[in-house]
Amino acid sequence: MPDAPPHHTPYSVSAALLAREEMRAACAARDFAAIFLLIRKYDHVGQDRIAASIEGFSQPRISRIVTGKARVEDLDVIERIADGLRIPGGMLGLATRPWEIAPDTARPRSRDPLRVPAHLRDAIGVPTDAPPVDPRHDEVTETINRLLATVETPSGDGGGSIVLPSCDLKKRILSAWSSGRPREGAPVLVLVAGFAGSGKTEFARFVSEITGWMLLDKDTVSRPLTESLLLSLGADPNDRQTAIYRDKVRPLEYRCLFDAVFDNLQLGISTVVTAPFLQEVASEPWLQRLKSRCVKRGAEIAVVWMRCDVDSMRDYLETRDAARDSWKLSYWDEYVASINLDQRPVCTHFVVDNGRHAKTSLAEQARQLASRVRDAS
Repeated sequence: MPDAPPHHTPYSVSAALLAREEMRAACAARDFAAIFLLIRKYDHVGQDRIAASIEGFSQPRISRIVTGKARVEDLDVIERIADGLRIPGGMLGLATRPWEIAPDTARPRSRDPLRVPAHLRDAIGVPTDAPPVDPRHDEVTETINRLLATVETPSGDGGGSIVLPSCDLKKRILSAWSSGRPREGAPVLVLVAGFAGSGKTEFARFVSEITGWMLLDKDTVSRPLTESLLLSLGADPNDRQTAIYRDKVRPLEYRCLFDAVFDNLQLGISTVVTAPFLQEVASEPWLQRLKSRCVKRGAEIAVVWMRCDVDSMRDYLETRDAARDSWKLSYWDEYVASINLDQRPVCTHFVVDNGRHAKTSLAEQARQLASRVRDAS
């Protein structure tokens, strides 16, 4: 049967293929090369249509995965594949996907008990053939506590000349988790900043999952519009280095992002926002304006800087395999020379050490913990 053109109805893996033992084994191992080959063999669907069904994928990327030149390890990418191809979350060790829940059976998230998903049982010493276990609420709280204990608060003036309104970030996070009330108290803005590949998204998602606070990720909010705007300006849609992006597109991205942030704060909704923010956290006037706007809304501010070494950042970008990172990876030495690895926000801020030699790989552990919380039954 000929493969349908990529612009046709998105492809979903057939029920017959999902039931095959070899497909189940490939999914359990997260062997996406095998999964894509099985799709071709049994569903007669080629790489073009597979790629067209998954957000952010292209046929060459599918080809690199199939030939072993690229691997899929990032949780966000795995979730996009599951959602695009309609592979049930449980087969890939994920939480139940939103599209698997019928509207009339959907129910609000509860806090306790928590079901530990199969893909995390080895990490906590539970046999893979054991039934689901229900760790106690206070055990999860203690795990969160240990992770947050690694978040450093600079001494003295907080690491910068702009002193932001006091915010006990750890206390606010634990309070939101323990009470299950994300809108309790004054709204808080958690701004997670750092270089590409430093673990910003993982940490921001962790905070959002634990607290129930709104998450705004610049790439999620603006990427489709950014790419279309760059194309309309005659530029590469993946350009993030040239003057066209920096002068004409980037300011609009950040303006839209913060319009949404301040709308949330005005309504008393605590918000976690993540983007590089390299120019912003180095600008005293910008930070002063941010402070003033938050104070007017009665909001607390916590700026979090993700500290990471060069090798770890490159490893992450290679694993993420996003088109917008292609220039950085192709001209790595030139990219590294263009950034200041000693940069820190010129304001009160927290620091997360997410480098290779950190005592705790906070972003990775936070991602796993967030998966446990998201699997609450």
